[in-house]
Amino acid sequence: RRGGGEHFLTSGPYARPPRMLLRTARLTQPPTLLRQALSRSLAKCLTSPVHTTSQHAPCLVAYPWKWSAASPRPRPRPRLALSSSLLPSPRCASSSDSSTSDDDGTMIRAPNGMMSEADALALFAEVEFKPPPGMSTQDAFDYLVQEARRQAEQAEQSRPSRNRTAEMPVPATVDAAEAVMRSFGATMSPLMPCGIEIMGVDIARTDGGSLPPKMAGALEMLMAHHGFALFRGQGTAQTESDVAGIYLTADQQCTLSECFGSGALHSTHGVHPEAPNRDVFRLSNDPEHGFNSVGPEWHNDGSFCRDVFGHVIYHIVKAPDTGRGNTAFAHLGLAFDRLPSAVRRRMQRCVSVNSNGGAIHPLASRHPVSDRLSLYLHLGMTGAVIEKLLTEEAVEEEGNGEDEETAGTPPAPAPVEDRRFGDGVAPPDLPAGRGSKYAGFRAWRDSDMETFFSAFSDLLDTPEVSYSHDWKEGDVIVVDNLAVAHKASPGAHTIESGLRILHRTTIKSGVPLDAPEGFGLPETLNTAGPCPFEEGASWSEGYVGFRWGKWKERATPH
Repeated sequence: RRGGGEHFLTSGPYARPPRMLLRTARLTQPPTLLRQALSRSLAKCLTSPVHTTSQHAPCLVAYPWKWSAASPRPRPRPRLALSSSLLPSPRCASSSDSSTSDDDGTMIRAPNGMMSEADALALFAEVEFKPPPGMSTQDAFDYLVQEARRQAEQAEQSRPSRNRTAEMPVPATVDAAEAVMRSFGATMSPLMPCGIEIMGVDIARTDGGSLPPKMAGALEMLMAHHGFALFRGQGTAQTESDVAGIYLTADQQCTLSECFGSGALHSTHGVHPEAPNRDVFRLSNDPEHGFNSVGPEWHNDGSFCRDVFGHVIYHIVKAPDTGRGNTAFAHLGLAFDRLPSAVRRRMQRCVSVNSNGGAIHPLASRHPVSDRLSLYLHLGMTGAVIEKLLTEEAVEEEGNGEDEETAGTPPAPAPVEDRRFGDGVAPPDLPAGRGSKYAGFRAWRDSDMETFFSAFSDLLDTPEVSYSHDWKEGDVIVVDNLAVAHKASPGAHTIESGLRILHRTTIKSGVPLDAPEGFGLPETLNTAGPCPFEEGASWSEGYVGFRWGKWKERATPH
């Protein structure tokens, strides 16, 4: 998973063994692990240094795929992308070179020379490539290389970084933000229980999608408190990727995205063959048009990064007619307020470990703009939860009164019963046990994870916390990724709901979501390695949403 220096190799956030999505970034030369990810035959082509145009541009993406025997060409296209710099220019060859026989059998032409048909077939098996009946091995290999180059060119089209331009209102209050929006002729209508609809803003006609800096700053303030901003009826008549409709172009959506946060897109995702550019994560309930079965559990985007995405933009390109492709949004500050006070305090002593990269994030932290205590937990990619234990004196003190985080605050409205989230305080007689590298911490067991994850999901499902959006053509939703969690409804993953295509763009926050200062743990922990905590602790790698609750009722990510 990781090499030294500038080498970095990780599995994609939506992949699962044994058919892994492989993503490389910041490579200066092909590492051994990258060679092992492919067959030895293709590895012979990987002889030149890899240079990326962007820190986050993937050099290699490999997905499982198949051809339909009834189709004249692959459907969907093979999702194997190789940077063009990985494949040396083909040497000149006569037509007699294309299919030659020797003692080792039939030979075919490869990018760097000749290779045996047996090695080519081994490569096909490696990436689960099944040519249709009657296609020659040479033609199939040529198509594979051609498609790899095409996707590599698409993936390397990355926009240059742009610095922050948004200007927060003065004073930094919701009232001031609303006044700024009214000065631009916009009107606002709060949604319940979270979100705010913005009317009177035509994104397609604001300098190619770019908002005035003062408007962008005002929207950031409103989103920090409300969670997200909804714009309806955006875009003009388009036919990108042969999909007709009223929507923003990819460039307009990317330009809009750069108005928020750090002003830099943070595009860590895979690139679908129909994505208009490498910064758009294209989702669909039809795999031919976008990645399917993504995000069936409550989550925040980018949790596999130390500095999670600051803002995320979701734009519907094709909305299903049936209204079954909803996306739900849950306000994490409201959710925190509804917890019993003892559980609130306990959450501030816990961190999650992402199961696809090992990033550590607090379960509860203060929002950087609103200063509101909010929850944060990815239910599909949490490989462990680590709790800092209290001393006996601290346990007694917590039991006798409120700490500064809850002092003076009114009781949570209709609080969830303590037993659904545990008893609020971890017993002091559970110190780190055998084999633990970190004294004073406890890793939750599977039973703890099952109980808490199920209760957390149920809490975010409540109408007092979450809003379910029924997508209509032209809808744009901009979310504050630390203020709200989201999930796709089951209907968003089934074609019976009618074709659904959604474009997502993500913005770098620039502020790491780390455990509290002095917490006592490193910034990341390797969930792919041995568990560094006590025997019996829950410690998982990869997609883990199938392990808790009624997972069979949810879609399974690809």
